[in-house]
Order: sequence, then C-alpha cells, then structure tokens
Amino acid sequence: MEIFIGVAIVGFLIAVIFLPIVYFTRRSSDIRLLGDNMEFHYPMRKKKINLNQDLKGWNIQEANFLWIGKVYSINIELESGKWHHVNTRFNRETFEKIYTYLNTTYSDRRKKDLK
Repeated sequence: MEIFIGVAIVGFLIAVIFLPIVYFTRRSSDIRLLGDNMEFHYPMRKKKINLNQDLKGWNIQEANFLWIGKVYSINIELESGKWHHVNTRFNRETFEKIYTYLNTTYSDRRKKDLK
C-alpha cells in the first residue's frame, strides 16, 4: 500500500511539472521548408502544409515589444481558414528562408501588411 501511494505521489508530481511545460511550449515549434511543403514540428504533433494547394494568402506583421524590441511575423492564411505564424523572435533563420521563398514564389498571394 505504501508503494502505491509513493508511486501515485511521484506520478502526480511529474504530471504537475510536465503539463505546464507542454502547455507553454505548444506555440514554439521547429519549422522546416522543404521545397513547396512546410512542416511544423510541435512537441506533441507534426503538421504538413503544401503551399501550392493550401496557401490562400500571406502578409507581414510588425510588432514592437517593450523588452524584446521589434518583432516581425509572417501570417499564413490557409484555404481551410486556419492561420499559421512564423516570427523572428524564435525562428529568425527560418523566417528569412520562408519570407524569401514566399516573396519569390507567391508574391501574387501577398496581402496588405499589418503594422
């Protein structure tokens, strides 16, 4: 009985530590541009987007934060109505690659930028 209680307490403590980490890191991701496909690797799942078929439009948004400074974000609108965002705060190198690719390949689908 004591072992069961000990295992339950340890399991509860691990859950208390693990769940906030998963919740707060769900927005951070590894983004890969593979030709005309983008892959978003989240901590618990992976999302693939074919830009030729799924991209409805995109734009650049600029935001000024007090402590961080100026941050840019690429907002990608999909045909399904969902949005994906890539910003310079966490994905600077990927942001530049995606921006260059979208600007050269899909400049006709670019919408008015937001400030």
